[in-house]
Amino acid sequence: MAGERHDLLRGLIIHERPLFALLADDSAVAPMLEQVRQRVGGVVERIASGDHAGAAEQFVETVVLGPGSWAQLPPEYKKIMMDNAPTFLDEAKDPEQLVFELEWIKEFTRPALLTLGDQSPPIFGPVVGKLAEAMPRAEVLKFPGAGHIPHATHPDVYAKAIIEFVRMHS
Repeated sequence: MAGERHDLLRGLIIHERPLFALLADDSAVAPMLEQVRQRVGGVVERIASGDHAGAAEQFVETVVLGPGSWAQLPPEYKKIMMDNAPTFLDEAKDPEQLVFELEWIKEFTRPALLTLGDQSPPIFGPVVGKLAEAMPRAEVLKFPGAGHIPHATHPDVYAKAIIEFVRMHS
């Protein structure tokens, strides 16, 4: 929508979108992509078997946050992830779920804030880099000490950054 109807938006705020298709031709990140594919595949298999709790824990521990992270999540986050497991399975079965062409966004000339955590899985950095190169007014902000969910782990810092961006571009 941002590429086709940019007139409807004042700006964009994007945090670590898993647009891994953007990296398909990059041999430097091929091992990381394969690792993500295998890990997500394991989660998908577990969901398909009916083990939503185990799949949610595996996703957190091996795909997005790292070992020991599941135990640190509040119970309500865990429940949400377990409840959403069937949706994740449906999304994973969609062959076009992560398809994205940079041409779609090159014409978006409004402000864009692209964020990532410096503790996030390393595969997100190249994705953010590609988006930043394609968007004329993109700003990249990296949250020190944060991983894939800074809104949960560093809510004050994350909210402050978003508010500042919106104020600066309003």
